Amino acid sequence: MDDEKLIKSKERVQQHGEVFTPQWMVKKMLDVEGIKQACENIDATFLEPAAGDGNFLVAILERKLKVVTEQFSEGHWGTKSLFALSSIYGIEFLADNLEIARSRMLIHYLNWYEEIFQEKLHSTTDLYKSAMYIIRRNIVRGNTLTKKHPDYDIPIMFNEWKKVKGSSSKVEKIEFTFSSLFENEEVLEKGISEGQLSLFDFEMFDEENKEKKDDSVIIDIKKIYKLGEG
Repeated sequence: MDDEKLIKSKERVQQHGEVFTPQWMVKKMLDVEGIKQACENIDATFLEPAAGDGNFLVAILERKLKVVTEQFSEGHWGTKSLFALSSIYGIEFLADNLEIARSRMLIHYLNWYEEIFQEKLHSTTDLYKSAMYIIRRNIVRGNTLTKKHPDYDIPIMFNEWKKVKGSSSKVEKIEFTFSSLFENEEVLEKGISEGQLSLFDFEMFDEENKEKKDDSVIIDIKKIYKLGEG
């Protein structure tokens, strides 16, 4: 794409090292053996610690949703698509990029739904509201180096959407901190730095090292938006 913008301004490059990854490179990186197979598994979890405006996140979602329609029956597309969406995480330092990334994820999801069902997904439906809830909880603002919010002294928090055994649609919501994914600071420094891509599966890390809260909740993934009500 000759007209694809890789920088927004010289000032942003100087201040934040912000340079966007071109689409051809996104595709090439996601086609690497191992990552390609993970993209074709709707349960494999991805985290982009420098999400930008969502180039990688949207590309991964596109591949996972393609798998949903190819590997599952139509009656399961809604539930499976939410599982695919819930497996994609992102952290972005800049607030404007964060909102763009979230919007692009939702728009891609809605376009996918309209294409396969030949109708728009209404904003009042459980599926729409749950998709939006997951996107806003999975793609968050933060500094991957400090592992905290850029403006406040609070840790980056995520929700694990753990499938409940014996159920085709229920998940257990378990809150955990981003910092708990790492055994020590050395792993973080070697693995990622601000502005650098690093896609990895949460299962790389010892489950015992993940600091979880005790207030876990079990709910149907199509009703997951209800966790944000009240």
